[in-house]
Amino acid sequence: MNKKRRTGIYIVTALVCLLTLAGCGRKYEPVEVPTLEEASGDITLENGEETAAVSIENETGNGKNETEKPGGQAGTSAHEAAVTTETAPAFTAVDETVYVTGSQVNIRKSAGTGGAVITTVSRGTALKRTGYSDSWSRIIYQDQECYISSSFVSKEQPAPEPETTAPAVTGSGSGKIIAIDPGHQAKGNSEKEPIGPGASEKKAKVASGTQGNATGIPEYKLTLAVSLKLKEELLGRGYQVYMIRETDDVNISNAERAEMANKSGADIFVRVHANSLNDTSVHGALTMCQTSKNPYNGNLYSKSSALSKAVVKGICDTTDFKNRGVQENDTMSGINWCKTPVTIVEMGFMSNAEEDKKMATDEYRAKIAKGIADGIDAYYAAGN
Repeated sequence: MNKKRRTGIYIVTALVCLLTLAGCGRKYEPVEVPTLEEASGDITLENGEETAAVSIENETGNGKNETEKPGGQAGTSAHEAAVTTETAPAFTAVDETVYVTGSQVNIRKSAGTGGAVITTVSRGTALKRTGYSDSWSRIIYQDQECYISSSFVSKEQPAPEPETTAPAVTGSGSGKIIAIDPGHQAKGNSEKEPIGPGASEKKAKVASGTQGNATGIPEYKLTLAVSLKLKEELLGRGYQVYMIRETDDVNISNAERAEMANKSGADIFVRVHANSLNDTSVHGALTMCQTSKNPYNGNLYSKSSALSKAVVKGICDTTDFKNRGVQENDTMSGINWCKTPVTIVEMGFMSNAEEDKKMATDEYRAKIAKGIADGIDAYYAAGN
C-alpha cells in the first residue's frame, strides 16, 4: 500500500471516531414530573390511593411515551427518560390539630407521591400537624413522623359526607353508623370547658388517663388499640364506623369529641376507656351513661341505658370479666354534649395486675372488641 493511500485511510478513520464520540455524548434533556397536586390529569381516590396519569414523552425520537403509574413507577418503554430529582420541601413549624377532609387519604413515609404509604385515614380523623409546606403537611401518626397531602386536611372539622356517598354494606349492621372514641390522648389538656351546653360548671377538657399497674401501658394506647380492633369488627358486621381519633398525638376535648360524633351522623356513640382504683383488688368491666333526669340529654337515657347494659354484658361474656353493671352519672362532659345514645365503656381495671396483663395481650383486646360489637348487635336486635 503506498504512502498517500495509507494517509487517506488514517484521516477517514479519525473522522469516523470523532463523529461517533459526538453522537455518544448526547444526553436526554431532563423532564420535570409533576406531583399529584400539580398534575393536570384527573385525580381519583381508589381504595385510599391517590392516582394520577402523567404522560412523559422521552427524548429518544422514537415517539414512544411512558405513563406514570400510582406510586410513582413508570411503565415499560424501550428507553428511559431522565427525570429530575424532586427537592425536599421546606416546612413551616406548627403545633396544631388538623382534620382529614377526604374520604380516604394516604399517610406517607416521606413528602411526595413516591413516598411509601403507611396507612389510609378517613374523613374527620384528627391529626397532630407539626409543619407544612405548599403541598404537604408533616404529622405525627402513632408516634411516627409522617406526611399527608395538605390538600386533604383542614384546621376546621369537615361536615359529614352525604349519606348517598356511603358505601354499600351487608350483615347485621345494616349500615348503622357507630362513632368510636378511643379515650384520652398522649397529653392531657387542663384548660376548662363547660360540662354541658350552657353549664356554669366546668371541668378539665381532657386527661391523659391512667396506666397499667403491672405493664405500665398508658390508657390512651390501650384504648386506641382496642378501638381499632372494634372498628374492624364492626366493619366486618356491616356497620359504618366514624373514628374520633386514630393517633395518640391529638388535642381534642371531651366536649369536642361529642360534637364530632354529633356532626358525623352517628346512630350511637361508644367511648372506650379503662378503669383504675387505689384498691388494686377491684376488677371487672362496667359501662356508664346519663341519668333519666340529666338536664342536657335526659331524653336519651332509655336508649343509652339499654346500649350500656348490652355492651357490658357482651364484654363479660367474651372475656369472663366480672360484670359490674351500669353506672349513671351526669357530670361527664363527653356524655352531656351528646345528641345520640352514648355509653362509656370501662373495659377493665388497669390497677388490677391480673386484668392489666390480660388487657395487654392481643387475644384479650380482640375479645373485648368482639364483646362490644356483640353488645351493639344485641342493642339493635332488641329494636332500639
